[in-house]
Amino acid sequence: MNDAPPLAPGRLLGGRYRLDALLARGGMAEVWEATDQVLGRAVAVKILHPHLADDESFRARFRSEAVAVARLVHPSIVAIYDTCNDDGTEAIVMELVRGRTLRQFLDERGGRLDPVEVVHIGADVAAALTCAHRAGIVHRDMKPANILLSDDGRVLVTDFGIAKVLDQPDMTQTSTLLGTVKYLAPEQVEGAPVDARTDVYALGAVLYEALCGSPPFVGDNPAALALLRLQQDPAPLADRVRGVPPELDQTVRRALA
Repeated sequence: MNDAPPLAPGRLLGGRYRLDALLARGGMAEVWEATDQVLGRAVAVKILHPHLADDESFRARFRSEAVAVARLVHPSIVAIYDTCNDDGTEAIVMELVRGRTLRQFLDERGGRLDPVEVVHIGADVAAALTCAHRAGIVHRDMKPANILLSDDGRVLVTDFGIAKVLDQPDMTQTSTLLGTVKYLAPEQVEGAPVDARTDVYALGAVLYEALCGSPPFVGDNPAALALLRLQQDPAPLADRVRGVPPELDQTVRRALA
């Protein structure tokens, strides 16, 4: 059982990273704003929940994926600076992005964005994915919550590699599946191998939702929702909303093909 000290403002991780404020809490980890006391800069620290940090094989995958993703250098990818294990607490130290997620932005805007905004976001995310795919890394969990819109106007993708760590038969994935099923590619539903096309499909689903206010498929429960994409094509955007340029409609449909 994990006996790591509780997380609280002021706690120092690795003799270097002082936790300042909790930013978010999810099914796998908490994200804290912290201060790197060596370099004197603000950072974000993603800290695994204790029950996951207890699993030695999970910790090893978590660290190895962090190292792989740290090699990605792109203005639209959240940079990873360090990994840290402190008395049973497992963490990744990342670039701190001040802003909001695309999920939050969509909720603020009633679920829909203007086509020009969607093109701007989609182009930056696609560029980040291209960088990752060229390095042999597939995100596997593209969704609005993993796209950050910074206060200085940047669009960044976060949590590269985290989904791959979770994609193991011995890890409980129920909460993860519930949160991402709207964006799963057909091969993920079938349990088949994934590749770069998996991310392209998910990005298409994100852009589809951003344009019309709802995802390509809607079901009564996660299982039904997942199966729908194996049984039918999404409705054309032109049937759901007006004002989407034909070229953008075609691009989204191609991503979802």
